[in-house]
Amino acid sequence: MIQDLLTTLKDLASVAGFLLAIATAVYTFFATRRAKVDERFKAGSDRMDRHELRLHALEQTVQGLPSREDIHKIELSMSNIAGTMGRMEAVMEGNAQIMQRLETIVTRHEDHLLNGRN
Repeated sequence: MIQDLLTTLKDLASVAGFLLAIATAVYTFFATRRAKVDERFKAGSDRMDRHELRLHALEQTVQGLPSREDIHKIELSMSNIAGTMGRMEAVMEGNAQIMQRLETIVTRHEDHLLNGRN
């Protein structure tokens, strides 16, 4: 009877040891898996923080850019400048023609004074 009891206890201890080993393996599997999941969440969180900083910097840059109205005002100013430059070109061309006529007159006067020619 004691022999049977010892055999039963020995069998129970073997089964308990086996179950403990399986429980330890299952616990280790889930514990290490949870740690890896936590690492991935931390990496994802860090990446999202970096993206948020980049988006914030981009938003500030975009706010500093000229608006469509500003560009339209610049276009209107450039058109005005182009018109003014066209008028200046016409005046300069007229002045060049006047200077050409004056040079011709001065050359005729010099020739007359130096050579006595008409």
